[in-house]
Amino acid sequence: MSVTGGMNPMIFLLSTSCNMHSAKIFCWSCLAVFLAWSVRAHAADIQIRETTQATSQGAVAVKAFFAADQGRHAAVVILHGSQGLEKFRTFYERNAASLARAGFNAYLLSYYNGQDAACAKTVEQRRANFAKRIMAWSLMVSDVVTSILADGRNTRAVGLVGYSQGGFLGADVASRDDRVSALVVFYGGISPTRSPDKRSPAHMPPLLELHGDADATVPMERGKELVDMTRSLGQSAEMVVYPGAGHGFGGATAADAEQRTLAFFQAQLTGHDLLPLP
Repeated sequence: MSVTGGMNPMIFLLSTSCNMHSAKIFCWSCLAVFLAWSVRAHAADIQIRETTQATSQGAVAVKAFFAADQGRHAAVVILHGSQGLEKFRTFYERNAASLARAGFNAYLLSYYNGQDAACAKTVEQRRANFAKRIMAWSLMVSDVVTSILADGRNTRAVGLVGYSQGGFLGADVASRDDRVSALVVFYGGISPTRSPDKRSPAHMPPLLELHGDADATVPMERGKELVDMTRSLGQSAEMVVYPGAGHGFGGATAADAEQRTLAFFQAQLTGHDLLPLP
């Protein structure tokens, strides 16, 4: 387990200059504008395609961010948190664009249907819906992985990165689908809905778990459980703990976590054999 800290100087200046309530609102507005601009800037040299894909569990909206060159690349599937994709779409799209700029084909899934979105208004609703729907979502993600592997733009390497609920979902998919080559989990862990006899699957890929030690939503122990389980299966697993960070990262913590994610996928997903041309 590694512990990291520190603060970006620009973030520090923003935080110290926004003491008044109105100034804080202005700062967050500026940040939102910057993130939206950042996505557009990143999109200038990558290809973006939106599709609706049929799966065994119903249609799923997929927004793909392809690396700029025409070569074949490892793929990364991004799984959103329990509040759905739309609320933090700019954040997820920025991360997808960063992956594409780093040489990956990134696939952003909106795995919620209309009913799921309607059941995401409160924490209690989201937890109940997760318990009810996790198996269907896992099968849906695996169907998307099948399509990714059939696409001649991709190599044999597929990684998953999940945020909060998406991290629990990613861990569930990775434990059932041995085609997943690497897993990054942001403040997630082992699904609480799995029965005790199924808590130790036969397979887990290399894992990077990123967690704050002040997370009151998903305690750090939940992430450690996932790391311990992965190691018990003989697989490599690293846990990075951010002192003082809660549920959801910002500033220098978010930047560090993003860089670690890119480095992890570069190490785990590059060098795989190319899929045979169709």
